[in-house]
Amino acid sequence: MADIGSGYIYYVSLKGVTGAGHLDTANVEAKLKQIRAITDTPIGIGFGVKDAATAKTVSELGDGVVIGSALISKIEANLDNLAQAQQEIIELLTSMRTAMDERG
Repeated sequence: MADIGSGYIYYVSLKGVTGAGHLDTANVEAKLKQIRAITDTPIGIGFGVKDAATAKTVSELGDGVVIGSALISKIEANLDNLAQAQQEIIELLTSMRTAMDERG
């Protein structure tokens, strides 16, 4: 099956609802090894990426970081002030990008 895909593989790093729970990076790393054993397709990791520290960790494990619920939460918290939502999203993504750029 891995040979019929293209683009990237979206690896869902948490069981359950997106944005909830604690990301078990050891488990993610183990699963990524299994996936990489059968494909060279880049792997984007999503679910559970909610702050700069998590984004940095995930970026060290995979080829891409998928951020969804953290952005939606900023919008939902600021429905009456979308300019504020935009500012909070910019700050979140900037902190994530900075952390990912600092990876070893």
